[in-house]
Amino acid sequence: MTIPLRRIGGLAAASVAALSLLGACTPPDKAVGDTQEKEPDVAFDGLDRGDVVIGFIGSDRPDFDRVALQAFEDSGLAASYLSVAEVEDPARAAQQGVKDMAERQVAIIVVSRLDIADDTADGWDDALGDARGAGIPVALLNPLSDLPDDTLYAAALTINDRAADATPIDDAVMTIIDDLPHDKDMMVGTLVDE
Repeated sequence: MTIPLRRIGGLAAASVAALSLLGACTPPDKAVGDTQEKEPDVAFDGLDRGDVVIGFIGSDRPDFDRVALQAFEDSGLAASYLSVAEVEDPARAAQQGVKDMAERQVAIIVVSRLDIADDTADGWDDALGDARGAGIPVALLNPLSDLPDDTLYAAALTINDRAADATPIDDAVMTIIDDLPHDKDMMVGTLVDE
């Protein structure tokens, strides 16, 4: 079947229609990466770890960030790190970092120690909304504040390396990226088996 194409301002009509569907990449009433209640009927192989780039938005504590970044590296996951530890306005820098990572089309954005204040709430809604609109899942790592809109993040990850039942952080991130069933709040560990 051939679809007749008509030019509209230099774009084919079919291209315009395809572009209008891009906004449909976000699941209704759920976060990107938090859409599976059960295993899919058709098996999905998922992304290879070597193809994954994590957009990691740092916190006010670079030593804390370093532990998670080392776990990602040890498990074969690449991360693009934005430090906000010594900037004048860390919340604004982190929000811009989320927007930049969304434009780069990373596989997932991890925001370390998210802290929302009254004067930063709208900026976080905008930044995380950009990631959602781009179809990129967001994970909050040891968040200091709750987000009122749970469609803006796929999971909140809390590091507890002493818990025997903690999910390895790399496995948790890959589960979110591959949109497999998972809890909204997950306890994770950063100790990677060699």
